[in-house]
Amino acid sequence: MMIFQGCAKELVTTKLDAAEHRLSQGKAPEESLRGMKPMLPPSLVARHRMALVMESMVKGDFSYATVKAVLTETRDSSFTPDYLRVEAGYLLTLVEKMEGLDKTASRAKECAKDNDELNRNLDQARKELDQARKESEGLKKEVEDLSFKLKKLEEIHIESVKRRGTQ
Repeated sequence: MMIFQGCAKELVTTKLDAAEHRLSQGKAPEESLRGMKPMLPPSLVARHRMALVMESMVKGDFSYATVKAVLTETRDSSFTPDYLRVEAGYLLTLVEKMEGLDKTASRAKECAKDNDELNRNLDQARKELDQARKESEGLKKEVEDLSFKLKKLEEIHIESVKRRGTQ
């Protein structure tokens, strides 16, 4: 019975090693890690859980909350060997930084949308200002024309009054 458990453990360890190798290169593992059942040693369980986290991150189907929960549990487990605790802590730090960057990126996208909207509003306001200036210039010309005509009419009136007065 112990021989079969040793063989099963060796098979799982070999598959996990191959998956970890592919994940370390940023590629998805050839065989899904979800189907593997980790054996009893806590180090193998921790490696399996961290490999599952990395697999989900490489594939892009993960949520930060679950990844952080798994890594925190692995890091804080008293059964996990120290070197795997450190690795889980490193990964947790990187995941938290990634989450912060994603939030910053989403805020930057929102700001870019707001910026585009503000630019459109600014362009519209500039067009309206140009139109108002043109209308103002037109009205100024009209006022000048009317004041010129008024002065001419006053001059004509004064001339006519002078002529009547001299007659």
